[in-house]
Amino acid sequence: MIVVYTNIITPRIRYIFKHIFTYHLGIPIEFTSDINYFKEHQSYKISYHDSQIEDEFYINASEILLSHKIEDIEIEVDIWDGLPIFFSNKDNPFFQFDIFGASFYLISRYEEYLLHLKDDFGRFDPSSSLAYKNRFLNKPVVDFWIKRFKESLISFYPNLQFKKNSFELNSCLEVPCAFDFKGKGLIRTIGGFSRDILRLDVYRIYRRFSVLLNLKKDPLDNYSDWIDLNNSNGIKTTVFFLISNFSRFDRNLSIYSKIFIEKIKDISDFCEVSLLSSFSSLKNEKLLKNEKKTLQSIIHRPILKVRQNLIKIDFPSTYRNFARLGFNKDYSLHYNDLPGFRASTTNPFYFFDLENEIETKLQIYPVCITDRVLKIYKKPIVARQVIEEMTRYVKEVDGIMTLVLNNSINSDYSTNFRWKKMFKKYFKSHGKI
Repeated sequence: MIVVYTNIITPRIRYIFKHIFTYHLGIPIEFTSDINYFKEHQSYKISYHDSQIEDEFYINASEILLSHKIEDIEIEVDIWDGLPIFFSNKDNPFFQFDIFGASFYLISRYEEYLLHLKDDFGRFDPSSSLAYKNRFLNKPVVDFWIKRFKESLISFYPNLQFKKNSFELNSCLEVPCAFDFKGKGLIRTIGGFSRDILRLDVYRIYRRFSVLLNLKKDPLDNYSDWIDLNNSNGIKTTVFFLISNFSRFDRNLSIYSKIFIEKIKDISDFCEVSLLSSFSSLKNEKLLKNEKKTLQSIIHRPILKVRQNLIKIDFPSTYRNFARLGFNKDYSLHYNDLPGFRASTTNPFYFFDLENEIETKLQIYPVCITDRVLKIYKKPIVARQVIEEMTRYVKEVDGIMTLVLNNSINSDYSTNFRWKKMFKKYFKSHGKI
C-alpha cells in the first residue's frame, strides 16, 4: 500500500489516483491530509504537494485537481523524454510534470465540457482537442506517462510490486441494419427497387430479387463468418444491434420483424450481444430504457454493454444516462473521421461526471479505430500501416486494442474483398492464437 498526502482530498484526486494506482498499476492507496500521520508512516508514501515534505516521492500539484470548477485552463505542451507533457515542473527530480492533473484533464474529457467546435451532427470536433492541436492524437500518451511513472517509482522504491498487464485485442461489430434486402417490409422494398432502377444498378436489382426469392443469402448475413474469424484467432467480440423505431438516422429493421428477432437470438448463442443505442434516444431516457428492455426480452440476458449509434456523445448527459440505466461498459469513445485516442488512453476508465464531481460505475472502453475511419485512406494496404502503427503503441504499454467494424465490412460484395482480407490478416497477426 502507498499512503498519499495532499492538503485537501477532492473527488478529482481520489478518482485519478485510483485510476493510475489501483486500476492500472494494481497498488492499493490510502489518502491522508494529516501531515503528522504521513511523516510517521514508515513504508511507501507519496506527497501530492507544492514541495517535498521529508524524503518521500512527490509530485507537484496543479490547480485542476484541487478545484471544483470547470473553466478554461491555459495549457502549454512541452516535450519530455520523447513524450508531450503539460502541467510541467522541471525542478522536480522525481517526475517533471503533474501526471495526475494532466491525465485527469484528458481522461475526464475536460475540454468537451468547455465551448468547442462541433460537426454537422453536433459532435465534438477533434480539431478542438489538445491532442489534435499538439499532434499526439494517434498515441495513448496517458499510458506512456504511467509507464514512465512506474519506472520512476521502481527507481525510488525497488521492492514495490505492480500488477502485470498484457496486450489484448478486442473487436466489436455494430449492426445499424441487420440485412440489406430481407425483412424490410413492402414500402421499403418497393422504395429500394425504385432507387436501383433509377440508378440503373442491374446488379443490386438482380441480387435483391435473388435474396427475396430465397435463391441467395442476404449480403449482410455473414455473422457466422465474423464469429468464426474472431474465435479462430482467440479474440473476444461483441455484436451491437440497433433496436429502435425507424427514423432518419436509425434505419434498422422493425423490432417486430420475426426474421430480425430470430437472427439476434441465433447470434446470441455464439457470442455476446448488446445494444447499439439509437440516435433518437440521445435526449430520451425513456426510449433508451425501452430499447434495452426490448433487447433483453429477445435474448433473455442482462444488457450491460452499450454503443451509441453515430457516436453522438454529449458530455456528460449521454454517459450519465448510460450509467443511470445500469450499463457498465461503453464502446463509443472515438472520433468519427480520425484515427486515434480521444481520451489519450487505450485502457478502460470509469466515467467521471465532472459537473457533479462523482465517479460512476460506467466503464468506458476507448475505441482505437473503426473501418469507417480506415476507409478514409482508400487503400487497405495504407490503412493497414495506420492500424499497425497504433497497435505497436498499444503493445508498448500492454494496453487493450479495441476495434469497431460495421457489419457492412463483412458483406460478400466484391468491393469489400480487399478490406476483409486485410482484417483477416490483421486478426491473425495480433490475436491470441
